[in-house]
Parts: sequence; structure tokens; C-alpha cells
Amino acid sequence: MGLDFIRRAAKTFEKKWDEGRKELGTSDLFTREPSCVGRSAPFEIAQNVELVVGEIVTIEKDGSALIARQRLAEVARSTSPPPDLVRAVEESCGVAKGTIEQLHSLSGVVEIFVC
Repeated sequence: MGLDFIRRAAKTFEKKWDEGRKELGTSDLFTREPSCVGRSAPFEIAQNVELVVGEIVTIEKDGSALIARQRLAEVARSTSPPPDLVRAVEESCGVAKGTIEQLHSLSGVVEIFVC
């Protein structure tokens, strides 16, 4: 009886690895999508600093101002940043990653995108 049962059960057993992968990739009611709303703000460029569009900088909070740094050097500062940008930096433990979007060298202003 044991051998007959094993043979009958073995015929119905199929591996469904691809079905499980498909289920993991299919979104449902409880799927959480990453929510990264980008923000950008103008920063005043520090003296004797050369920046390039596309460079990555770190944004730190300094009192009510925000500072953009490359390594340890301050490259730009925003004295009156938008409140949502300040909140985004605070929510990321006081340091956020920013990308230089636009560079206005005549006016000494750089537009930094923070996500």
C-alpha cells in the first residue's frame, strides 16, 4: 500500500518555481511602491569653487540653512530653503544626496536636485 500511494502522489507533484517568481513580481492591493518625490532648490555657489552639471553632492542642515558639500568642502549654501526640502533632509538623518541640475555661473547660483 505504501508503494502504490507514493507512485500515485508522485504523478501529481510538479515544481512551480516560475509561478512563484511571477506571483512575487505581480503587484496587488498591498504592494508598496517607492515614493521618492524630487525637490530642487537654488544654492549660492561658494567662492573659488568649480562645479559641473551632473555632479553628486551631499546636502546637510546647518541651523535653518542647507549646505552642499563635496567631500568635506562647502561648495554651495541655501540660506532660505523651501520647507519641504528641509523636511526631506531632516527625514534622511540630516544628510541627503543631491545632483547638480543647472549651473548659472554669472549669477553664482546652482540648482540642486534632492531625492
